[in-house]
Amino acid sequence: MKVQMRHDACDAVVKPDLISIPEAARRVGVHSDTLYRLCRTGQFPPAIQIGSRWRVSVPRLERFLHVDEREGS
Repeated sequence: MKVQMRHDACDAVVKPDLISIPEAARRVGVHSDTLYRLCRTGQFPPAIQIGSRWRVSVPRLERFLHVDEREGS
């Protein structure tokens, strides 16, 4: 008897909802030190502080970047 395994849902790549400041800095195109400074001064709304660590909400980051694109047009 041969057993076939299905991997439909298991093969999907899971994207995190929260990313680190260095990863967000790469996506935005700034140095991570700059992004940490913006987080500390409250000038980067997608950032969330969890304990002593900063994380960036991916959905909020995408909205933040799209708002900038629309204002620049």
